[in-house]
Amino acid sequence: MTDRTEGEDEAIARFLATYFPEGYDPKTGGDEAGPRQLTEGEENLVGSLLDEVRDEFSSSKGSLGLALAFMMIAEQISQSDERLAELEPSMNTDTILDRYDQAAVKSTLTLKHDGEKYGIRSVHEYVTDLFREELLRSNFPSASPHYTGEWERYEAMLEPAFGLSRRGRYEAAQRIFDFALEELEAKDFAARQPPFPAPFVEVLDDFPRSHPEEEGGLAFQALAYGYMKAEWPHLSIRVDKVHTGSSRQHRYGDIDGYVGPDLMVSLEVKDLDIDSSNVESELGTVIEQASETTAVTIALVRDIENDARETLEESDVEVITEEGLMNQLRLWDYHKQNEALQGMIHYIANVEQDPDAVQRLLRFVHEFDPENPAMAHLKIDREDDG
Repeated sequence: MTDRTEGEDEAIARFLATYFPEGYDPKTGGDEAGPRQLTEGEENLVGSLLDEVRDEFSSSKGSLGLALAFMMIAEQISQSDERLAELEPSMNTDTILDRYDQAAVKSTLTLKHDGEKYGIRSVHEYVTDLFREELLRSNFPSASPHYTGEWERYEAMLEPAFGLSRRGRYEAAQRIFDFALEELEAKDFAARQPPFPAPFVEVLDDFPRSHPEEEGGLAFQALAYGYMKAEWPHLSIRVDKVHTGSSRQHRYGDIDGYVGPDLMVSLEVKDLDIDSSNVESELGTVIEQASETTAVTIALVRDIENDARETLEESDVEVITEEGLMNQLRLWDYHKQNEALQGMIHYIANVEQDPDAVQRLLRFVHEFDPENPAMAHLKIDREDDG
């Protein structure tokens, strides 16, 4: 048996247990006296079935599922017709169809015995799902109606499937699975090494926002700008330097997003904890403006008490706290987070026009994302180079 993963082994065992008798032990073949080997003649019959599977596989992968389906319905019938539990090397198609009535279904093979019907279609569908979903071989064809409709082309598989003993069918099925697992490439979900960093999460979580030579609130407003650029990339964004009043610039919020002439999103940025004592003084203008526009109006704050949140939300002002923003960012992949980071850098460099603040941010990002394209603008002192 070829090397299999634990998951592959379990999936194949579940499949075989569906068709073989409950508690069947292939090591003994049902014989309490102990293990027994296939006879030379049965080994040859298994070999001929495997040769046929290999020959057909190169041009018709799904035919492998027919070999398994033929064996599984033979095994099901064998549990009420003991003749099929033993080796019958002379078994041929005529004998099979004479012994077991064929149901009046032209598009597939369905045999009747002792009042029960046994069809290959449902088995082939199980085989298809097994390979594609559980064994992760997505290149196994999903075409059960096609293959089972052409079952008569594959008599060279049908005859040994019914001629083998129970032990022989079990062994043949295992060898067919081994062959298929080697030939069909598994879907690869290998993890990227090293993994992508989470740059905007890092900035929100650990970047020091205050600096004695920078405008107060600059870092948080830059972060808000980067967030808006990444979250609403279709908007044209209007923004100014921190502490520049929005009314003087004919803006609604600190950062406004437009489609054409229409204001769509307005973001007010407060690097503060908001409660009932300061919600009106800090965000009263936003509350008034929310009633004058159909745009989405948002207050981005450090944290907020429930009463203050209710005041804002009753006025149609959405609230995003740092914690809420972090929850969003954790769902962003590297590229969206990097888009936000580049927006933040753009704001500091081209709106605030503070090159020292840009360098401070780039030095921070270099610690966890040294290959970031923005590192082309990082100035490294000769002393730092050693």
